[in-house]
Amino acid sequence: MTSSSRARPRAIDFHAHIIVPEVYALAAPHNIFSELPTDPGVTDDMRKSIKARAATVLARMSDLTDRIINMDAMGVDVQVLSASLVHQGLEPLHVPALAVAELERCVRELRLKGAAISTTAGAMELGDPQLRPFWGKAEELGAVIYIHPGGNRDRRFKRFHLWNSVGQAFEEAMAISSLMYDGVLETFPRLKICVSHGGGYMPYYMGRIDRNYAEKANTRVNMSKPPIEYLRTLYFDSCVYERAVLQHLVDKVGAERVLLGSDYPVGEGKPVEFVTGTDTLSSAQQERIVGTNAAALLGLANS
Repeated sequence: MTSSSRARPRAIDFHAHIIVPEVYALAAPHNIFSELPTDPGVTDDMRKSIKARAATVLARMSDLTDRIINMDAMGVDVQVLSASLVHQGLEPLHVPALAVAELERCVRELRLKGAAISTTAGAMELGDPQLRPFWGKAEELGAVIYIHPGGNRDRRFKRFHLWNSVGQAFEEAMAISSLMYDGVLETFPRLKICVSHGGGYMPYYMGRIDRNYAEKANTRVNMSKPPIEYLRTLYFDSCVYERAVLQHLVDKVGAERVLLGSDYPVGEGKPVEFVTGTDTLSSAQQERIVGTNAAALLGLANS
């Protein structure tokens, strides 16, 4: 999705959502986003307010006129859409053979740049051996794979909307863990993978993870190098909400591995300002994050 052209390098938002209302209506009963809270103390008025906000968010996901207006207000020139026909197809990953066929169709026939997947595939982790053909096909096609959680339904995350506030970052950390420990990143080193929300908790606790790699032989049976080196082969979006966290992410993986992300129509309302206002980043680093990195990854001109 592209907004007005500008003389400056384009700002490319790698984390933006879209829905087809008719499709969402069919999927809503199975979607954690549509569930209303049952926590003790939650009143009917609270539930009514939550439901109204959800309706507003869903409307913004499908209203293209409103989207363009908001992109202009945010200073975003291009959105990379999840669950869309602009950048990413949505993969039936729980049926690996279908996922391989659909990925090939998306890239070769629909000319999409890649696909969006969740952090698990049914009961399988992303590193499950059954998914090796999918990852092999993604590498072969040069497809960009965007990983974004679909929500953790474990009872521990049911209360207080923890599935969203805590669970999403947990899911992202688990997805990266599986890609590392199950050997996907070792077997397919040319994969192009971006993980939402700055990679969840994973980039911020690598010291302990690298220590385990060094001390515990069973943790490295599918790895030939320390976990931090695999982490630096991934991409991460900048939707982390605190500038100190963004700076830490850059310190860990390098500015060349971070892409602008807003989580539109929720999340970071001023994603470009969030990056350019991080004074500890150099102007060159800011420019890379705002658009240059994404343009290179997607094979787009950036002016």
